[in-house]
Amino acid sequence: MDPTKDVLIEFYAPWCGHCKKLAPIYDELGAQLASIQNLVIAKMDSTANEVDGVDISGFPTIKFYPANKKQSPINYDGDRTKEGFLKWLKTRLT
Repeated sequence: MDPTKDVLIEFYAPWCGHCKKLAPIYDELGAQLASIQNLVIAKMDSTANEVDGVDISGFPTIKFYPANKKQSPINYDGDRTKEGFLKWLKTRLT
């Protein structure tokens, strides 16, 4: 939760079909955006880890934590395509 970085994180379950379908798209997104120094594309197995204050009601749950505003995460509500993620992120990166 580095305050200087924007973080997009996927909370997933290994057995979830939607998560398995999203995995290659999300990995491709991370690879494409790896050169952006102040952006972290992350994912976490929510069946093996818990985060205080994070409400997971279904899988996958994707949240964006803006730099310097970690207390105010934004739920991802865009298309679950690489283009959808890129378009959504473009309007939110700090």
